[in-house]
Amino acid sequence: MIADDEDRYEDVVTQIGAATDLTQMQDVVAGICRMYHLANIAYHAVYLPGAQTFNPILVLTYESEWIERYKSNDYFKIDPVVVSGTKGFLPLDWAHLDRDNRVAHEFFAEADRFAVGRQGMTWPVRGAGGERALFTITANMSASEWEERRISYKREFQMIAHYMHDRIVEISGYRDAKPKPALSRREIACLEFAAQGATSKQTGAKLKISDRAVRLFLSSACTKLGCANTHQAIARMVSLEMLHP
Repeated sequence: MIADDEDRYEDVVTQIGAATDLTQMQDVVAGICRMYHLANIAYHAVYLPGAQTFNPILVLTYESEWIERYKSNDYFKIDPVVVSGTKGFLPLDWAHLDRDNRVAHEFFAEADRFAVGRQGMTWPVRGAGGERALFTITANMSASEWEERRISYKREFQMIAHYMHDRIVEISGYRDAKPKPALSRREIACLEFAAQGATSKQTGAKLKISDRAVRLFLSSACTKLGCANTHQAIARMVSLEMLHP
C-alpha cells in the first residue's frame, strides 16, 4: 500500500475495533462508504454457529425500503451475489455474474431502482469458528474509474472484510472468549509483514529466511489461530490486539 492508503486502512481498522455494538458498526460502515467514495457496503452473516436462523446479522447502508423489500420477498434465495458468493472462496466482481437469465435480470433491474450500485465486488468470508459471511461494496462510478480503483479496493477490502466479520461476531456474542494463542516470534513477524502486503519472498528477505520457511510459519500460525488462511489469521490477530496493521 502507498502511504495514503495505509493511513486510510489504519483509520478504518481503528474504527472497526472501537465499535462495541452493531449500531456503532453501522455508523462505521457508513463512514467507510464516504471514505472510499462508495455507494453502499453490505455485511451479511449467512451462517453463524449458535444462531437460531440463517442470515442472522445484516449491517447495510442500502435504502431502508430496499432492505425491507429484500427481506419480505426472501431475495436471499435468488440474489445472484448471495448464490455465487456462498459457493466460492475468491472475491466476486459483479461484472462476472450471469445476468442473462430472467430471474437475475429482473432482480438487478429492481435493485437498480433502489440505487444499490452499478458496480460491485463481494468477498466470501470463512470465519475461524466455522462462520460464513459475505462482505460487499458497490459503486456508481464510470467504468474507467471503477477499473482504476478496483485493484486497490480488492487488496484493502480483503483485509477489512475479514476483520469486520471477526469484530461483528465477537460483539454479537457468537464467539466464546478464549486464551490468546501462543505464537512464536517468527510466526508473528511473518503475519506482520503479510498484513503490510509483503509476499513470502519479500518477507523471507527481510527476516533472512527462505520463502518456504515463511510459508511454514504462516501455516503454523493459521493452525494455532484456528484459521483457514492468512487473511483470517491477520484479522484474528488484530482482533486479539496481538497485531497492529
